[in-house]
Amino acid sequence: MAGAMQNVNLIDPAFITQGPGLTALTTGPTTLIKGLLDFAQASNLTFGVGGNLFYELSATAVSVKESAPVLPHVISHDGSELAEDVAYYQGAIYYTYNQAGAVGDIGKYDLTRDADADFDDDWGSTFATGGAALTSNPHPLCVGGNDFLYWGDGARVGSFDGTTFIGTDLDLPTNSVVSSLVWTANQLWIATNRPNITGANKPIGSVYVWNGVDTSWDEEIRVAGRISALYVKGGIIYVFYEDLSGYYKIGYINGNYVQELATFSGGLPAYYQVTEYKNFLIFNSNGLIFAYGSISPKFPAMLFQLADGGYTTVGCVKNPFGIPLIASTVTTSYQIAYFNGYDTACNWKTLLFDVSGDGKESQIDKIKFNFEVLVTNAKVDWTIRNNKGTAKSTGAISYSVDGAVTQKIVRPSCTCENFRLELDWTNGNATNDLRIKNVVIYGHTLQ
Repeated sequence: MAGAMQNVNLIDPAFITQGPGLTALTTGPTTLIKGLLDFAQASNLTFGVGGNLFYELSATAVSVKESAPVLPHVISHDGSELAEDVAYYQGAIYYTYNQAGAVGDIGKYDLTRDADADFDDDWGSTFATGGAALTSNPHPLCVGGNDFLYWGDGARVGSFDGTTFIGTDLDLPTNSVVSSLVWTANQLWIATNRPNITGANKPIGSVYVWNGVDTSWDEEIRVAGRISALYVKGGIIYVFYEDLSGYYKIGYINGNYVQELATFSGGLPAYYQVTEYKNFLIFNSNGLIFAYGSISPKFPAMLFQLADGGYTTVGCVKNPFGIPLIASTVTTSYQIAYFNGYDTACNWKTLLFDVSGDGKESQIDKIKFNFEVLVTNAKVDWTIRNNKGTAKSTGAISYSVDGAVTQKIVRPSCTCENFRLELDWTNGNATNDLRIKNVVIYGHTLQ
């Protein structure tokens, strides 16, 4: 029951502690990576795209190769490429991008790893049987359980069955723009916005359900607002959307409607900014990483702000190696980083407790902190603060002062009409965190 928090890890219900820190992969990208495979494709490697570059990377480094194939690979079409997404399909990597002039395309990498010619950057428009250029729109990719490759392209869905390219396999209502695609229950689920505009407007968000065979969709599920991403976890289709009141929400598809689960601040994640971590959904929200879910069905689901996204603008949020990778940029700096160690820009604040007692003040007599055994350099500062912002009492729990203990009792003897407890790990440690199990506050109403 927090009133506010910053970069706090609540994944283990036994304690609260510092959120994960970020360590940048060595070498690093030179563009903002957006599309990234959410699994290791082979030999602990995965692939991604961003800007005009196609990347190969491991859990710790971005691959740089001077000989064929040269990596990162420069996507060459007209010099204005802005890459969108990647997918592994029938032994090759397919990647989408937009260009100047309101067109886009699909490229193909055959994974033989022995020549630059292994890349066909204009595969979709030039080499594919029945191929054609795309429009300039988001181009999420999805591999269906029916062994088709699908992509979004404005008001249409295209497909490839390994032999034939169909640029318009499904027509959607005019002015619709596909924002996300997922496959589950033997159907393709297509998120769109009509029209695709932001601001104080009233777009229609729809999820179309299509079996991949019929000439039209089977069902339309509407949301009064804008849909940014779909994600399938455990057979459940989660929907990220903004309702007409301007709130950002997570819901799930329940029959023919979207059931709301939680509301969060910041902004909506794009289709490439949602993944799973320790049984939680994690996603970008305006440069911060949020988590939603529960470590076990025995515990209720929680929504909390877990970690920082790195630089100002976040790209992909994926988890191909069991540890999340987050791309980000600011001005001309780029990185892709993985969770490592602990952040120290962390704080957690309780709700405000009214202890006025029929108009009378109360006194806080004692605070008992219980925590996991302190280790070297572990520290957290605490503050009792009222609704005027006045600090009524302060202190710290630290290994250097308290030693390897598991409990600390303080007696602030401060009076207040209301208060909240604030925990701050700014002076903590990036290697050894301090894990709070619970806090018990004792007091009495003054006569």
